[in-house]
Amino acid sequence: MHTYQTNSPEAVSRILALTMIVDGHLSPSEVHVMHHSKYLEQVQIDDDTFDRTLRQLCEDLLGAAANRHAGMVEIDPRLMDALLLDIRDPLLQIRVWRTMVDIIHADGHLDGREATLVRRAARAWFGQIDAEDSFTTAALAT
Repeated sequence: MHTYQTNSPEAVSRILALTMIVDGHLSPSEVHVMHHSKYLEQVQIDDDTFDRTLRQLCEDLLGAAANRHAGMVEIDPRLMDALLLDIRDPLLQIRVWRTMVDIIHADGHLDGREATLVRRAARAWFGQIDAEDSFTTAALAT
């Protein structure tokens, strides 16, 4: 797995890219939301950085997959948690989390794997012990 500096544009890009692919496919509507988000400008992520980081994430996940030929790559929850720890700045965590929610809502379908990632992020960043807490559930329902 590529390593990036904590709170770097690449670390943020990787979390957002993971949000886009965690459900097993890359939705055009999610790509559109990502590339037209004012958030990317705020954290100084250009399209090239995001696209490069997305490609590296896919390569890393395929390289670590136990059964690449099965047509699915399962993402270990411990890996999700480790990647989330690359974002430590509290304001950045809030912005990234909100963008993650925007991404998962972009295609009009909430996949269980997307909800799991967003809940794990809320737990890692905001100290929510209960993954079904009302804050996370309300945000996912919007």
